Amino acid sequence: MNEVMEAFKHGAGFSPNDLAKLIATIGVIMVTAWMLWVQWSVFRGFKSGKTDKAKFLKVSQRTLLIWLIINFILVSGIY
Repeated sequence: MNEVMEAFKHGAGFSPNDLAKLIATIGVIMVTAWMLWVQWSVFRGFKSGKTDKAKFLKVSQRTLLIWLIINFILVSGIY
């Protein structure tokens, strides 16, 4: 460990790697909660007849793509 890492660990009480893992974990949880909220909302709209199957599938694909990209960005730097 270099001096900056040791100074951060001494001052904060935990390592920068632990902080990065915590921030990434919180980000993944928030993005997953957002994805579930969007999917639940579009599902309710589909079941009530306010949206059609094409819109339901398009929103599902976009949501999944955004979820995968953001999770890749959050997790790729720490593991």
